[in-house]
Amino acid sequence: MIDWTLMKSPETRATEALAEAKAQARTEITTRISAARATMITTLPGQQMIYMAKEAEAARYIADPAPDLATYPLLAAEIGITAPDAWQLAQIWLAMADLWRQAAAGLEALRLGTAAAVEAAGTVGEVEAAMAAVRGAFP
Repeated sequence: MIDWTLMKSPETRATEALAEAKAQARTEITTRISAARATMITTLPGQQMIYMAKEAEAARYIADPAPDLATYPLLAAEIGITAPDAWQLAQIWLAMADLWRQAAAGLEALRLGTAAAVEAAGTVGEVEAAMAAVRGAFP
């Protein structure tokens, strides 16, 4: 005997396929953007906080008319390693922060735009079309 309650209509199958395609797309977006970010930053736990603290300290140092290196511990710790003096090191840190911000803006626009297009998709084909941008950027 056939249990007709287990039968799914074509519409139900299409709805389930769309939901699955969207879930897979969300995971793929996260994976690809995370991998792209990891090529530009150090992924050590806490490193993002260090980068933010370095940028803030560098900005304070540059703005300080009479900086006392004792009040800039991160700069003091890295002098002679990355740059020969605090001024040059602060400039490097600020430039790196600016470069990261520019790259992050592009990645964020791609991530959010692709995610919005995936969510708006009404078919599996539209989900695949929405994913073309992120797949093309990070094959």
